[in-house]
Amino acid sequence: MKDFKKWEKGFGLITFLLLVSIPFGYFISSLVFGIWSIYSIVFGVRFSAFKIKRGLIPLLLFSLVTVASFFWTQDVSDTVHGIVRQIPLLLFSIGGLFLPIISNHIVNRVFRFFSYFLTVLALILIGLALIKFQTYQYYGFLFYHELLAPLEMNAIYMSYMVSFGLLFLIETMNKSRYWEVLFILILATFLFMLSSKSIISFSIVLALFLVLRKAKKVTLKVVVVFGFVMVALLLRTFGKPIQNRFKTEFKTSVTEILTTNKFSKGRAYTGLEARILQFRVFNEIINTPGEYLLGVGLDASKKQISQINKRLNTPEIYQKYNFHNQYLQVLAELGCVGLILLILILIFGVNKAHSDMVFLSFISMTIILFLSESVIWRQRGILFFGILYILLFTKSSTFESKKSIRQV
Repeated sequence: MKDFKKWEKGFGLITFLLLVSIPFGYFISSLVFGIWSIYSIVFGVRFSAFKIKRGLIPLLLFSLVTVASFFWTQDVSDTVHGIVRQIPLLLFSIGGLFLPIISNHIVNRVFRFFSYFLTVLALILIGLALIKFQTYQYYGFLFYHELLAPLEMNAIYMSYMVSFGLLFLIETMNKSRYWEVLFILILATFLFMLSSKSIISFSIVLALFLVLRKAKKVTLKVVVVFGFVMVALLLRTFGKPIQNRFKTEFKTSVTEILTTNKFSKGRAYTGLEARILQFRVFNEIINTPGEYLLGVGLDASKKQISQINKRLNTPEIYQKYNFHNQYLQVLAELGCVGLILLILILIFGVNKAHSDMVFLSFISMTIILFLSESVIWRQRGILFFGILYILLFTKSSTFESKKSIRQV
């Protein structure tokens, strides 16, 4: 038993390091992931823990389909590159089958320290942005991708992680860790500065739900609602860059995006227009029953997306984009087979997490984010989604008392 506890603590440490490595680029996160994969399999073999976990079967099959698409792809070189990128998702599902059941105490401890890490990282990045703002007097340094310039990281993926850390602290908050209220405020501020519209909106809804759910007294619930209203008013008054990102969406022209044969040079696109454009591109790529069934192959849509955008005269950067919609991306490249497996992954996740608000918040956020980003077509998205999904199916489902949770 003592030996198992040591291995379990070691797994918790490596999992924490893997989460922490995600913002720091490909090499470091790949190295830590390699260590995590080896440790997980050895851990499972050491304690004869290999077990077919039903919830991980869709993830395993989905990963195998990405590899199998090599045999029907319309672009072999891009598909091979895509398969290399997707290998961690396959290894996550295999590692999950080997892993023994991990205690809630260890999982919560990993998430707590990861949330603390995000808080410290937020303070550092905000501090660096303020220094740049003082030097150049350019507000853009304080928001969105520019805020993450030192990490060369997309704001969406950082928002994904920050939202999780924020919601975790709210859900597990108690009187013995009063300082976490400050951490929650820091992460909330950082999340707003990252300016991801969909994540901010959904995080507010989830946070409000979690707080009201925990509040016992009616008076406290009224205070909480009042507090959220005040925050909204402050953002309306002082959060101009954030406001602008929301306001631009009202300038969306659906008909023009779907029917124009060639767009004028220099035309600005709202975020929603850019995503509607991807639906149009999808309709031009997928034509035959075979393509609807199995897709054109992993990453084989890249060149076609580029060619269609060139013909439509859209901004050059659009020619390098993927679909920015995980469901559409999978349907185009892996067909209905891949899309069904992806939906099963999410359904199994919701079913497993239905009584655990920490994981249910994560799965809910993922379902929403998949509408605007091809999350698991990027390494940072694969690693963050993969590790949390595996923990969902390997953590203990045994009830732990509130007292034991406070001690985490």
